[in-house]
Amino acid sequence: MKLRVLVVDDAAFVRDLVKKAVRDTYPGCEINEATDGRKAVTMLNQREINLVLCDWEMPEMSGIEVLEWMRSDERYKKTPFMMITSRGDRDHVVKAVQAGVSDYIGKPFTRENFVEKVSKVVAKHLGVKPGDGPALKGMPGQQSADVLMGKPASASPSGGATKSVSNDMGGASVLMGGGAKQAAPDKAAAPSGSAPKTQAQGAKSKNKARGVASVRFGSGGSAKLVLKDINLQEMIGVFRREGALPALLEPAVADIVDQDSGDVARINGYVRMMQAQEPHPDAETIQMLIRFVDDDEDKLSVLSRFIAKVR
Repeated sequence: MKLRVLVVDDAAFVRDLVKKAVRDTYPGCEINEATDGRKAVTMLNQREINLVLCDWEMPEMSGIEVLEWMRSDERYKKTPFMMITSRGDRDHVVKAVQAGVSDYIGKPFTRENFVEKVSKVVAKHLGVKPGDGPALKGMPGQQSADVLMGKPASASPSGGATKSVSNDMGGASVLMGGGAKQAAPDKAAAPSGSAPKTQAQGAKSKNKARGVASVRFGSGGSAKLVLKDINLQEMIGVFRREGALPALLEPAVADIVDQDSGDVARINGYVRMMQAQEPHPDAETIQMLIRFVDDDEDKLSVLSRFIAKVR
């Protein structure tokens, strides 16, 4: 049989990670991709797909809507569908199961966990094992994915130039009530559409933390990041080290809360930079830069309101 996979996610970084893992697991498979649910449905109508790996939160049409559409279409009633999402609470899992999901994996995730999940779904529903050459023989080849794991840590997921808050590599800001003196930061980018800070404003806010963001990493760890700066592209902050550190370029999800409305935006990203704040291997205070990869308008709206309050 020909294994034809459809990867659906509005974040190019996530799509590249998924495509790379699938292609390495099933050499020679045909991989298609879509940036939102509506484009996914169009592609499903144009060609035969026998495995869908889909995000939940996307513009135009959500992953759950794609799943419901597939289960109402005779062609795709039994096609394996794995939901890939940062919405891992029980209510959403139950909703996905009721809609007919084949399996579910929460963001952020490790490559190993993802491959294990996909392998079980494909073996159960399609009878294809990882690296099963004979079953995939004669399938059209694909060009190698533009995978960020092979790029320098400073590369932008979109390949374009964006203003960055990462110029500030100075000392840590005050952490959880600590008294560390903050070094003067370089100029940092303001969120899109905001006015540049004056010199006086910059001096006034030097030692002020810009809020706190909860970050979860693909390897299973988490951190409370005390923010030094944040914009719509990335955030930089410090946290107290507890256990193993995440790897550079490791997937991460930042939970941003609008305190007024209670809305939570789970922003997908990756670890772009880490720097110890003490000059020894067991440094407890770590500075980290998280680069965002989401393009979801609802999430960016919550993020914009958060930025307006903390800057």
